[in-house]
Amino acid sequence: MRRSFSEQCLAFLAPWLSAAAMLLTPAIAAMAQDAQPVTTPAATHVATGNDGSKRITLPIHIDGKGPFNFVVDTGAERTVISRELAIRLALVADAPVKINSITGISQVNTVMIPRLSYGHGEMPAVQAPVLDADNLGAAGLLGLDGLESKRLVIDFRKQKMEISDSREPVFKDPGAIIVRARRRFGQLILVDSQANGEKIQVILDTGTDQSIGNLALLRKLTRKRKIDGLRPVELTSVTGDTMVGGWNVIEQVRIGGINVQKLAVVFTDISPFHQLGLDDKPALLLGMDVLRRFDRVAVDFGNKRVHFLLPDGVETDLGVRLASR
Repeated sequence: MRRSFSEQCLAFLAPWLSAAAMLLTPAIAAMAQDAQPVTTPAATHVATGNDGSKRITLPIHIDGKGPFNFVVDTGAERTVISRELAIRLALVADAPVKINSITGISQVNTVMIPRLSYGHGEMPAVQAPVLDADNLGAAGLLGLDGLESKRLVIDFRKQKMEISDSREPVFKDPGAIIVRARRRFGQLILVDSQANGEKIQVILDTGTDQSIGNLALLRKLTRKRKIDGLRPVELTSVTGDTMVGGWNVIEQVRIGGINVQKLAVVFTDISPFHQLGLDDKPALLLGMDVLRRFDRVAVDFGNKRVHFLLPDGVETDLGVRLASR
């Protein structure tokens, strides 16, 4: 029987993706040292910036020096610093650790950051993995260890960000659509989500500018003839490693009460899907290509929900609209 073009693409990618999967089989290694949580006595308001790929950056001070632009990365397990900045600040080397990137688990060197701060927020004694600035695309990454039990409000229109404690009074954003989530390994997985009518798991990742679907999602959409053939593409992780995937457009992604139209998605089984136990469940990593379509996004890790505020005219301008119930 003749195979569809999508099935042929899957066969083409299989040797690459199977090899990557074998490398990702071992369980995620335990952290060598848990970073201490951020202490925020009050909401921290900071101006944000953009890196070359339009990810959100935050001005960070290290032991009083700076500011240095770190990418706010809700897809990263822990805070990372660039090798160049660590050398410049003469930070003390610490024990190597294993980190999880899109291409798998790697052992990397670390340094000890005596104190990392942004606005009124502070992380004391951070053991930070060290990676090349060219691969990070910034001076560093602020990961989930700096966001646990926090509420992160990103205002794209005003280019501002607020970081506060989730235990503070309930966050209200008039007109925003609230999507509930569940937590797994610090990540928020959005519930009530679909891709072309098929149920999916959605993970927010402010550290990537491209949305990524796993092969379980591709298989389901291909089997039900809800997506056309793929076009090969190469992905590069923060460690500099690469892997092959294929991309195409999903006509409609529904997240709670929001419909995102014509979303370009790269399909491949990246390591975070393995870590979250989503190998066999259709899943989508939602990147900045989607989040920037909104005026404001509030990610509340402590209360397990995300608020999306749509701008005016979204149906015609940005391919986003309210879902019909």
